[in-house]
Amino acid sequence: MAIAALTPSVAVGPISDPVTIKESVALFAETGHPVSESTLRRWIKRAGLLGVRSAGETWYSDSEILELHRDRVFGE
Repeated sequence: MAIAALTPSVAVGPISDPVTIKESVALFAETGHPVSESTLRRWIKRAGLLGVRSAGETWYSDSEILELHRDRVFGE
């Protein structure tokens, strides 16, 4: 599984399941439904998802990213 070794195992601010965009892109590539980093960034911006800066990275809720990917790839 493609996930960074430094991914926090605890909450980052209000996010209990933190993930970076790069990690999400790598994980989606393994599913057979890949998405580019630029596309995922665009989807996140349009959806208005909350990102939290910590440890030099911007973290998003993995659950929200998964739901966003599901809705965009398979329709709402």
